[in-house]
Amino acid sequence: MTLKGLTLVWIAITSWLSIEYLAANGYFRFTGLMLDIQCFLFDSCRRFDPRPGKPVSYFLGWLGFGVMALTNLYIIRKRVHSLQKLGNLQAWLDWHIFFGLMGPTLIVFHCNFKVGGLVAISFWSMVVSFVSGIIGRYFYIQLLQRKTGLRSTLDAFEQGFHNYVRISSRGIGEQDMERAKAIALYQATGGVMGESLRQMGLVEFIFRSFSGDINLMFRLPATPWGGSRPIRKKLRDWAFIKRRLIFMHYYQLLFGYWRTFHTPFAIFMYVVAIIHIVSSLIFKVN
Repeated sequence: MTLKGLTLVWIAITSWLSIEYLAANGYFRFTGLMLDIQCFLFDSCRRFDPRPGKPVSYFLGWLGFGVMALTNLYIIRKRVHSLQKLGNLQAWLDWHIFFGLMGPTLIVFHCNFKVGGLVAISFWSMVVSFVSGIIGRYFYIQLLQRKTGLRSTLDAFEQGFHNYVRISSRGIGEQDMERAKAIALYQATGGVMGESLRQMGLVEFIFRSFSGDINLMFRLPATPWGGSRPIRKKLRDWAFIKRRLIFMHYYQLLFGYWRTFHTPFAIFMYVVAIIHIVSSLIFKVN
């Protein structure tokens, strides 16, 4: 299953849990699958209590911790030499991301959206790890294709643009196409052109990149001749690749920073979570 499909599964499960918990907290009258699960697992068919320390909360806590632990399978697969031929690394990364989404979601419901004491430390470490994982995914995508692959893709786009100009019946010239590409790149870089692209600082680069992504997400590049949507989409994709080539050194730098930041929080999250679990089992602390 692709990451898109796994994300839809996560959205579906989160939506279901939200409905069940709204019902359990008395926001509307509804009894659903969660009550059947409680009947089966805990031999209790009374209306389930979502508060921390109750059976369903314990179940979601163990399940959430187990799912988060599964995120480490990707790290093991990547680092253990004997496992490196086991499946596609991209597929392992997709599941790593899915488990990284699903685990914290289950923990949030385990806490009934209320955190305090020791669990708050683990919870916020988990949130930081979760958010930084999403950001890291963005940087990973930017570096997924190295310079050689990016240049080959860029050359294919350039050839396509050349063919478009050559067969066009609207009198479009190469200068028109160059102007259209300049407009697309201007949007993709958040309104920067020329030498300024290579002279900006790291903070400005981050701001410009996200600004360009949002800009082109809602507005395709304009063309001097009023081009159709397909050619404008190709110009947008060309601009993203061109920007990635120009900014490659920034992405490499940030990906290194991200690893340094993400890993300690993930480790700290597990350590505090284990302390929380042990203290709950021994001292009955919720």
